[in-house]
Amino acid sequence: MKIIFLESFYGGSHKSFLDGLMKHSRHDIEPITLPARFWKWRLRSAALYFAEQLADEIHHYDLLLATDMMNLAEFIALTGFQKPKILFFHENQLTYPRPKNASLEPHLGIINVVSALASDANLFNSRFQISRFLQELPEFINQIPEFVPQLAPEVIRKKSRVLYMGCDFSRFGSVEPVENEVPVILWSHRWGFDKQPQIFFEALYRLQDEGLPFEVIVLGENHQVHPREFLQARERLGDRIIQFGYVEGVDDYARFLAKSDIIISTAMQENFGFSIAEAVYSHTLPLLPNDLSYPELLPRKFHKDFLYHNREDLYRKLRRLVANHRKYDAERAELSEAFRRFDWRERSKAFDAVFEEVAGQRR
Repeated sequence: MKIIFLESFYGGSHKSFLDGLMKHSRHDIEPITLPARFWKWRLRSAALYFAEQLADEIHHYDLLLATDMMNLAEFIALTGFQKPKILFFHENQLTYPRPKNASLEPHLGIINVVSALASDANLFNSRFQISRFLQELPEFINQIPEFVPQLAPEVIRKKSRVLYMGCDFSRFGSVEPVENEVPVILWSHRWGFDKQPQIFFEALYRLQDEGLPFEVIVLGENHQVHPREFLQARERLGDRIIQFGYVEGVDDYARFLAKSDIIISTAMQENFGFSIAEAVYSHTLPLLPNDLSYPELLPRKFHKDFLYHNREDLYRKLRRLVANHRKYDAERAELSEAFRRFDWRERSKAFDAVFEEVAGQRR
């Protein structure tokens, strides 16, 4: 099939997902993208721009793919596109946490709702996300003061399913893990409030105060002007920091993953865990909240050692991993093998099957 993919926020995991899908799908996927900035404006206006740009050629495609960062219903109305449409949820505005003191903006959630109603299938990147979305949906809709669309939650539920994202692990295949004498702790997440970097750095400061040996690699995209917690960490951790800041090249990124021993997440929001999957595949030990999508990623046998329940449990387990990081080499290899199930070379088959199923149903 000839498929068009509308991505209004082409950066981070959105970019990795689209790039990997194009590379591994057996269908012809043409991307139409916008840069990853001004996310609220993208969510509200991208459909208008795409409709204007594609009005004459959209009907030549067999299937349309879009993500949650645009209003699919508006695009369909403006272009008259009548062929199959699939919406992929990286995140959603019903359950995404808001910064402190930020007010609810229900119009953003409504965009997700009408887009989900307008699609032929809604794909979610984890059981965690779909369950929270479907649980929140009736309560969100019932906030409408009158003339409430009561059928919408059930209509959306019937055409929604989980489809795990793929990771392009082929980029890391030629880089061998480094056997460090001093353990290296990795941050490779976006520098956002929902990743709670202050909790991460506070744990490192406690290790430092105890005099435990460790080094730090800080990667990830930064969309802030003055990321206070990161600037403070650069000063306090000093020469323990091997790398500080985003790296553009895939080779450099793969090299830093291979040099890392422990990756920590302190996120309050994570619907899949792209950076975690890449690091664990590269033989880095995870230390993750026993919450969000993380219990889905890790096989159950690893939950006790690599999922934590609170800040004190995080520090206790981190301290143990730092003191014994070379004793977990068998677990590194087993975890890496377990994460192969997220390789695009496997996941693309499931996506292609859904594309063909949805297109067949419409025909």
